[in-house]
Amino acid sequence: MALENLPSPLLLEILNRLSDSADLARCRLVSRTLRSLSYQVSSVNVLCSRDRYLRSRATETRHLTLPFKSVVTNLVSLHSAALDSLSIGVERPSAAGAAWEEDDFDDSDDLHLTAVGFLSQWLPLVGGRLRSLSISDFWIQSCWRRSEALCLISDLCCNLLNLEVRNAWLSVEGLKPMQKLTTLTLEFIRLDDEDLEKVNECFPSLEVLHLIGVGGLKEPKIHLSKLRICCWTVSNFPHSLTIHAPNLVELQLKCVEPKVLHLCTPLLTNLSLIVKRPSGLVKVEKFLNLKSLSIESLDLCSLGEVLLSSKTVKKLELEAPRCTKADESSNTKTDESSNTISFIDLVNAFPNMDELHLGPGAWYELQKTCGLEDLSISCELGSLKKLTLRLPLLEFDTTLLFFILNHCSPCCEVVILIHADAESATRKCIIFNCTSNFPKIRWKWGMWKESFKDTYLDL
Repeated sequence: MALENLPSPLLLEILNRLSDSADLARCRLVSRTLRSLSYQVSSVNVLCSRDRYLRSRATETRHLTLPFKSVVTNLVSLHSAALDSLSIGVERPSAAGAAWEEDDFDDSDDLHLTAVGFLSQWLPLVGGRLRSLSISDFWIQSCWRRSEALCLISDLCCNLLNLEVRNAWLSVEGLKPMQKLTTLTLEFIRLDDEDLEKVNECFPSLEVLHLIGVGGLKEPKIHLSKLRICCWTVSNFPHSLTIHAPNLVELQLKCVEPKVLHLCTPLLTNLSLIVKRPSGLVKVEKFLNLKSLSIESLDLCSLGEVLLSSKTVKKLELEAPRCTKADESSNTKTDESSNTISFIDLVNAFPNMDELHLGPGAWYELQKTCGLEDLSISCELGSLKKLTLRLPLLEFDTTLLFFILNHCSPCCEVVILIHADAESATRKCIIFNCTSNFPKIRWKWGMWKESFKDTYLDL
């Protein structure tokens, strides 16, 4: 059966799933049926590729290349009758395989996609119908031009449910409440809202919030009563971070060195917390139903309040990246005088965990406490079903591991990942010592290395 002979609703569904407007344009050339249906497509994705960018800059092809902004305007006009989802953007340099320019900025504006003048050309035509809008700007053109795009979008897109803006400098002046917006993504944004007051005020219905690399913040406070999922990667050094979200169930927070960290999120079930070096007050309201907890920090003990508030945790992941010389020089405490966390502390804090993942840094820190505590103390690990260890690239001491395994149920699965740069003799010795001393344990062996995918051994 020829493609154009398929039922029209099915054809339209296929066209709506195309990832690029260029593919849609090719379909128009295939048959009259596809051409007619293409104008009923409700979702359009327009991407300026690196090839288009280079053609628009080259002297011999510049006059043959239609400006990207004109392409967007024309496509929006063609699809205005049915369009409810629009994504426009410039291909990321990493995706293209090389940087766009040698310079840090570009004084032209042909790819400045958050420019109000450009948005005003087509947004009034479709804004009232749009449910989803994504704009990925060209950073070297947008980073030094403040845009009032948010004001225009809030004025024209009253039915918007999902908004994504990337690589831009955004003003919040004139921003109006968007009562229907439930999902907001701001990524690599310079935002003129240092405490997030406007975000809280104008997006009261947010259920999903992604703030990735948002700069310009001083004492940001997220105060959203309907928020359920939040991913926040803090790019600078704000004095304090506060999240007050009574219905939040999933939080990923990555920051460097906040003086104050306050989480009022009692219904959290999944928490991933990366704090390079906690340097002040960490205040956490009691978690009522936390099931999965992942913590990464140079100083795990400073996050003790998080640890002690987590009796319901079933899955625990811990990592403590090794200090660099810069980290050590900025820290007034030495390794010997700093507090340490022991395995007994973990067991007492998480008596009901059934899955434990320990990174190489966390394992290194735990091993240092072996001589500081009595490992003859009994501990309850009967509920532990899976233990995953990434061993550091150091001489391996089995004392702590054997202590843990002596208290595990035989049905516990133990996954040991040895660093790929470890010598073959070391790897074989570790495997032999473990399997011979604990033959009933279900072992799984593999190798890990920074920036590479884990590989598993067939033993």
